Amino acid sequence: MKKIKRILAVTGIRSEYDILYPVIKRFNDSEEYELKVVVSGAHLSDWHGSTVDRVEHDGFVIADRIDTLFTTNRSTQRSKAVAQLISGLTQTVEREKPDMLLVVGDREESIATTIVGNYMDVVVAHIGGGDPVWGNADDPIRMAASKLAHIHFTTAQPYAKNLVSIGEDDWRISFCGTPGLDNIANEPILDISEVSSFVGSELADYIVVLKHPLSSEHESAYEQMKATLKAIDRVCKDRDMKAICITPNSDPGSYEIIQAYNEFESDRILLQQTLPRSIFINLLRNAKALVGNSSMGILEAPMYRLPVVNVGHRQRGRLNAGNVKFVSYVEDEIVAAIEEAVFDSGYRDYVANIDNPYGSGNAAEIIEEFIQAIDLSDSKWLVKEKLV
Repeated sequence: MKKIKRILAVTGIRSEYDILYPVIKRFNDSEEYELKVVVSGAHLSDWHGSTVDRVEHDGFVIADRIDTLFTTNRSTQRSKAVAQLISGLTQTVEREKPDMLLVVGDREESIATTIVGNYMDVVVAHIGGGDPVWGNADDPIRMAASKLAHIHFTTAQPYAKNLVSIGEDDWRISFCGTPGLDNIANEPILDISEVSSFVGSELADYIVVLKHPLSSEHESAYEQMKATLKAIDRVCKDRDMKAICITPNSDPGSYEIIQAYNEFESDRILLQQTLPRSIFINLLRNAKALVGNSSMGILEAPMYRLPVVNVGHRQRGRLNAGNVKFVSYVEDEIVAAIEEAVFDSGYRDYVANIDNPYGSGNAAEIIEEFIQAIDLSDSKWLVKEKLV
């Protein structure tokens, strides 16, 4: 009888959980795996919408809840969170005895999980390695996690090559694309009236705003958000549009971004804390553009055929499908970029025909097939002999 593989997935925030979701759902739906989830960070925060409820609603067994989000906006927050998560996850792994740890991206969860896996001789599969991001602490953290992980699922082919270039064995690496595209491909289409009802405003012509702090510039987060909002409000008033704004992640600087939202008075700007997956995806399906600096603009917006205005330095250096325009925090520059994204028919036609280098919506299948075909108890996965 074939041995059931015990998988422990780790998640700390709504954005990476949405990337992780189609993968762990596939494992959870199969009789060949026992899947449990460790939730931490912003998932357990009322201030960030208690998105642990979403994990439970999706039907996953929660192995542990590890509080790692400190109520501070200081730069000490994230390094302390890593320490807390390493300590808590060590106890969880000792108790649960998984065959594999699964984690996404470049946040506290990725570095803590890969450290725990190495010290406790548990294979770690990492989604999103080899992907560079300019000016953010997450960039070196992602690369460190890439070196510590034992199995790599990359979101783009060049990122697989990046891993080989830093000494990772090619047999450990599989290009799967971003699992976030699986969500878009699988989510039923809703009428815009249902989305309007949920956000509490009739939607016709609108943009979506997703803006996060940049670690190297978090002290400027408030002023940067104010400048961005002024430009967005100007376009919306001139063009009779609305802006649906989603609250930021939990990084230092997020408080200042929310403060800027709360202080900005405009009937054109509607702030939402967190949205169900079905509403969020259909909100993007009907949007005219995405504005801000979310990785979603890089990874997922090409599948929506959605123009993106990326304000500031966050996301610079990443592979761009051609739908993203980078601008600085200059009001006229932001306005011009939004105008082009929404009203330039030539540019919109171009974006409607781009290819997405981040996959085609079958990442979960590729990941599951890779894991299914290997023996996680084989010590070769834990031993790295190749050096650069």
